[in-house]
Amino acid sequence: MDTMMYLFDCTMDPGDLGLPQAHQAMQIHKFCTVDNCLVRRRARQILVDKGQMVLGDRARHP
Repeated sequence: MDTMMYLFDCTMDPGDLGLPQAHQAMQIHKFCTVDNCLVRRRARQILVDKGQMVLGDRARHP
């Protein structure tokens, strides 16, 4: 199935995303939390891993 389809469903992990897709996913799910949204969680991790995002202390140590 196309990865874009998964970007809209909070309950499905979209798998590996490129940077543009990860940024888009973060915008689509801007009102979601990483605790409840698998798409935002995956996108955030990709952005952190690629050095595009730096997490604050609160996000690193729940």
